[in-house]
Amino acid sequence: MDDGGLDKVTYLKGLRTQFPDIAPYGEDDWDWTWADDGYQFLETCDFGMAELTFQRLIVARPSDPDGFEGLAMVYKALGIRREAAVLIDEAVKLAEKAVEKDRMDPESLAEIREVQRQIHEMPEVPAPSPEVDEDDDGEEDDEAGW
Repeated sequence: MDDGGLDKVTYLKGLRTQFPDIAPYGEDDWDWTWADDGYQFLETCDFGMAELTFQRLIVARPSDPDGFEGLAMVYKALGIRREAAVLIDEAVKLAEKAVEKDRMDPESLAEIREVQRQIHEMPEVPAPSPEVDEDDDGEEDDEAGW
């Protein structure tokens, strides 16, 4: 996971700092439901909760593709292509390893690769430009510009 400064080790360290209560590969059963919960939040367009849930899943199970794929899908839905691409590429790498070890079926890998294709075909969306107060009176204008 390396794309212009986004690398897996640095990303995981940041998430571990954000979620110090989660031990990677801990024995808590609740982290196994986070993938389902995250996808449910994603389906209902609760992107903030989906993002949080998938981030927690990445910390709890950093060698499992589910968290990376789910978070990539959140960023895809939000139009954040760069982060989505980095995350889905990591999900594919992890899924390929899981297939090699017979922990994942090839059909699931094919589905993740399809999401990867969709993300890499997304157009780059330029960052929004700050709104300019054209009359420069320091006051916020209403929709009509008054």
